[in-house]
Amino acid sequence: MSLEDSLDSFSSNGSGVDSNNNNGVKRVHFMRTLENFPILNGPFRACGISNPYRSNSCSGYNLCHSCSEKKLIMENGHISKFHMDFGVGYSLIVYPNGKLGESKDHVSILLQFDELAYLKIIALCKFSILSVNGKEEYKSVTGVEKFDANKKSYYLQRFIDRRDLFQRQSILSPGNRLTVCFEIFYVFCDDVNTSAVLKTTYIKEPLNVFLNDMSGILNSSEFYDCTIKIGDAKIDVHKCILACRSEVFHEMLKDKSSQHELVTIEIENFTTDAVKEMVNYLYTGRSPKIDEMPFQMLDIAQKYKLEGLKTIATESLFKNLNVENVCEYLEISELCSAEILREFCIRYIYLNAREVTRNEKWIAIVNSYPLLIDRIFKIAVNAD
Repeated sequence: MSLEDSLDSFSSNGSGVDSNNNNGVKRVHFMRTLENFPILNGPFRACGISNPYRSNSCSGYNLCHSCSEKKLIMENGHISKFHMDFGVGYSLIVYPNGKLGESKDHVSILLQFDELAYLKIIALCKFSILSVNGKEEYKSVTGVEKFDANKKSYYLQRFIDRRDLFQRQSILSPGNRLTVCFEIFYVFCDDVNTSAVLKTTYIKEPLNVFLNDMSGILNSSEFYDCTIKIGDAKIDVHKCILACRSEVFHEMLKDKSSQHELVTIEIENFTTDAVKEMVNYLYTGRSPKIDEMPFQMLDIAQKYKLEGLKTIATESLFKNLNVENVCEYLEISELCSAEILREFCIRYIYLNAREVTRNEKWIAIVNSYPLLIDRIFKIAVNAD
């Protein structure tokens, strides 16, 4: 049996919450059978069946109970509500006829969080439906998404083509009963990981003024007492800023804090642009060019123990995570001790096992990182 078949055979058939893990990433998986789900190949129409207890047959102005439910679901979607830790509520809404114009010929799904004013969630989701023979079909795996006060939802516009659902109704939705499967891996970001100021972070005016002032100090040639050299280039900085922001720089500078002469720090194996971006982060908590060099920033964050910068680099990499590069990302996560990147890459491989294991880079992972392969199997059987 191949690895992908093994992982498929371990897929969860029930519902539950897996909180017993040592890495902070939690798991929720469930199945919901949606009763009286409208399976239509066209606009809604009343069934027209006569009701012995009424004088009229079912029509647009006098719908029977079943048609009333179907019409309500078509207009508002089928809503299931759930809760996570910290009282975070979320809803999974299935729209039989889409929600927006582009999805009108498809079943679509909306994952909606209720309130995330002070929390940030990093999540990886899988949606699918279960056929009568117990096989998962129409599997759709999201990329790794970040949810916070600025982004509270994820919309899968084209989950299932309605024509397919109509043609295969006896297999996928017999008796107008559609079984939807949902799995989410998620982590609440802690205080360390939320210390970085991201592009999408809403910044109140006093803090914004402070960050701009810090940027001004960095760009000023006044009062600096330290120089970072990268080959022929140099950056003028302040020892106190470096020392309080990085324990590595603190160790370098602690015996030189009382010296009044200029201190020079030489940095090798990193480009000038990468070092400048790191210094900008040290002063402002921002990394505006992170998307241009996420690998370098992850590497330099590891070297100088900058967890906030590592988080920003990780989130930048998540934007482009796919079955073609997940093995590369997984290896980088090991080299840079990027725990969150590693944990979500492992779970992404689990959810996309059949596709990932066809990639030639997968063989290198199998040969070089047997413990990671073991982790994937443990996740598949809910042992991690």
